[in-house]
Amino acid sequence: MTSKKDPRRKRLLIDPQFQAVFACYAAILTIIMVPVFFLGNIYFFRLFEQKVNSLNLPNSTEILEFAERQQKLMVVVFIGATILAVLINVIVSYIISNRIAGSMYRLRTSMNQADNFATAQRIEPRKADFFQEVTKAYNQLLDRSR
Repeated sequence: MTSKKDPRRKRLLIDPQFQAVFACYAAILTIIMVPVFFLGNIYFFRLFEQKVNSLNLPNSTEILEFAERQQKLMVVVFIGATILAVLINVIVSYIISNRIAGSMYRLRTSMNQADNFATAQRIEPRKADFFQEVTKAYNQLLDRSR
């Protein structure tokens, strides 16, 4: 006996406008955090420089040059980490927004396709969908109306 597969296509972009806004918020929030880390980097390396200068060490120039190289390396690391974090957040935001938009899309589609309660079809939510309670309420409304 062959089982019927769900004919719906799996799409990442269900509601592109909503999902793009959601992804932009995620990217902006990530980028807002960058100055905090960058300023912290500058602050802590300056503290280190002041401490080395106050100790009057004989090879303090070599230590300060090393610290300067490390600070520049940290800037490169922050830039790379920021780019990676933005990419990851945008991808994750599209996946999460898909779980939001997908349940609303199926509900809207089912409602638009039904001529009346008698012809309306029940909706089975995906396991990871958000707003499953809306789908459940819709199905309960259909059950009560029949």
